[in-house]
Amino acid sequence: MHIGHLILFFLCLAGVVRAQDGPPAPFTPDDKQHGFSQFDNIPVAPEDMAPDPMDYYKNPALDSAGVPDETPEGLFLHITLAESFEEDLDLRSGHRYYPIHPTKEFSPDALAVHVVFRVFKHYSAYQVIGRLFPEKVPGFSGETFTDEETAYLAVEDESGFLKFFAPSEAGWIPGLYRVDIFVGFVASDVTRMGTLRFTVTPKA
Repeated sequence: MHIGHLILFFLCLAGVVRAQDGPPAPFTPDDKQHGFSQFDNIPVAPEDMAPDPMDYYKNPALDSAGVPDETPEGLFLHITLAESFEEDLDLRSGHRYYPIHPTKEFSPDALAVHVVFRVFKHYSAYQVIGRLFPEKVPGFSGETFTDEETAYLAVEDESGFLKFFAPSEAGWIPGLYRVDIFVGFVASDVTRMGTLRFTVTPKA
């Protein structure tokens, strides 16, 4: 056989061997992901993740009633319980309310319990809703609110108040009470912003 034909034969044979090797087989779903075998691992399934979520997903500490013990924030610059309030008309014809005698302890003969708050500037009207729960008060389950109050905030309003009355005709019964605060037009778990607690102390 001519030397040139031999060289051509061996070159063709090498090509056939390489062709039989072919391209690498694609990765199976159970092997590697995205085709980057040297870098990727199979994503961890949610059920295989650690049971402890990251800090910012954890629920705040819950009290014995299962309600988070957290002061309302978000839209609120300041919020407090008070014995009363005074009103001042600002330059934009909005209302400003200032708490009088802020406290978390009230006497049984208090006429009402007030929640006085200031909010950030806003560009649409909304409502602040409060619900009063006798949480640990004799004669009440603590699961049903006894009073609900709503404050409508116009665009020019930067503060407001909620006013709650005693849950019984006999007046305030000594015990622990809480006020759940909601922002929006419907009170729900989604619109709940936080909780304020106060006690009514027995007469000395």
